[in-house]
Amino acid sequence: MQMLRRDNSNPCVLRSRIISSIDSFAPLPSVAMRVLDKITDPDTAVSDLEGVLRSDVSLVTSILKLANSAFYGVRRQVDSLRHALLLLGKSEVQSLVLARVMFKAFKSPTGAQKALMVGVWKHSLECGLAAECLASQLGEEDAFYFLCGMLHDIGKLVIIQKFIREVDGFDHYGKMEEEEGLGLELDLLGCGHDELGAMLLHRWMFPEELEIIVGTHHDYAGIASCNRAVQILMLANLLCRWVAAQDLFEAEEAGEASVIALRGLLLRAGETSGIISSAGNLVQVEHAYRKYLVEKVDLLEMLQM
Repeated sequence: MQMLRRDNSNPCVLRSRIISSIDSFAPLPSVAMRVLDKITDPDTAVSDLEGVLRSDVSLVTSILKLANSAFYGVRRQVDSLRHALLLLGKSEVQSLVLARVMFKAFKSPTGAQKALMVGVWKHSLECGLAAECLASQLGEEDAFYFLCGMLHDIGKLVIIQKFIREVDGFDHYGKMEEEEGLGLELDLLGCGHDELGAMLLHRWMFPEELEIIVGTHHDYAGIASCNRAVQILMLANLLCRWVAAQDLFEAEEAGEASVIALRGLLLRAGETSGIISSAGNLVQVEHAYRKYLVEKVDLLEMLQM
């Protein structure tokens, strides 16, 4: 396959290629869109959600499997969809629906491509939980923020599937730090994964608010003027990256400087947004998030690629 190179003299050519790649994704299944619409609507009753879900037998099976997992500790088997929905809540059901959408939308990768996708997917799950945890502490609607976290890096999946083998220069993309990788995206494609993600969500007719949140989640310099949803997602993204970096450092796989830099960025962004007031508050937020990860381990395992 001939490698594509960015033609700086004619950026419209590459832009056209990007738009064509986004348009090549099939529309989301109607049942998925209906479920996501119901879940993000605070007025949705369990009976409304149940009616939509019943049209997808395999999804119902997955929901029942999660409801009967060890974490929920039910004494009797959960064998009805309504019971499972009441037990799980919107966030877990939403994550299952979204996982199915992602698995079907992105063709099954192999080798190095699969390893990259698994890494992005794992981070997206953790970011979703971090956003949900922060939102819960702030009294916000946590199911919506889980969705934001799950979707924030979907543009990276677009790059891995559509461009990483076709555009020259992405050889070490998976080994780069977040900011370095974003810079490479801008250099090679003329846009970052944040913009690509927003374009795909527009293609899939997600709410405009989600497009904006996903498309601006790296604008840390402008965090003070961002709306609350973007601020929470930015902090969730930094929080789960910081926690992961600490764990890697303890395993001697990451430098201390990287951990310190992430902590500093997280604290500055948190103080600027008013969500994190001090270093002590940051430690409390970290502990709450780690506890949340432990509580949600069954969900994480079920949704792994």
